[in-house]
Amino acid sequence: MVKGFLKDDILIMCSDGLSNLVQQEEIFQLSKKNIELASKELVKIANDNGGYDNITIIVIKNI
Repeated sequence: MVKGFLKDDILIMCSDGLSNLVQQEEIFQLSKKNIELASKELVKIANDNGGYDNITIIVIKNI
């Protein structure tokens, strides 16, 4: 059960254009590593893996 959006939590919302082509663990690790570049890097990885669908990503960090 989620109790709230805590300090330093990261919320990622994405379309299946990303989630079908990039593993959940890779999405997590890239976002954790560098939130500023996460969207750009994730889109690149999805496109490199086939990129056959629209790719939409929203990354939110609670500061």
